[in-house]
Amino acid sequence: MERDIRAGSRFLQARVLRVLVVGGIGFILQTVIFEYLGIYLKVLSPSTAVILGAEVGVLTSFFLNNRFSFGDLQHSTLPLGKRLIRFHIVVSGSLSIQWIFMFVTQHVTTNFLILHAAYVSGVVVGFITNYAGYRHWVWKHHESPI
Repeated sequence: MERDIRAGSRFLQARVLRVLVVGGIGFILQTVIFEYLGIYLKVLSPSTAVILGAEVGVLTSFFLNNRFSFGDLQHSTLPLGKRLIRFHIVVSGSLSIQWIFMFVTQHVTTNFLILHAAYVSGVVVGFITNYAGYRHWVWKHHESPI
């Protein structure tokens, strides 16, 4: 029994690690868009650039998580489109947090370091809520209604 618990724990840790790696890829894409359009070129406000970059990261993360992080789970009863909608609902909380952090910060200061601290803080806070939503709602095995 103890052996089963350890194996289950390692599997959970591996899943969390896969979600972190996929989230890291999404974060890099979001950051490049945020930095380039919101900070460097100043074509968009930082809070708008966060949302645009986040959507690119969200779509990338969804398809990578679907394939690599949660591909072993049986979720064939829930169509891909519905999982994508659920994914967007889950990450909307994280995106709201990121946007609020940036919106408030950009109205208080234009300090480069403080803007980036707000950006990273929003992403970190969002990851915590995202993982729980991914595991327990987006990629949860859903039985077909009878």
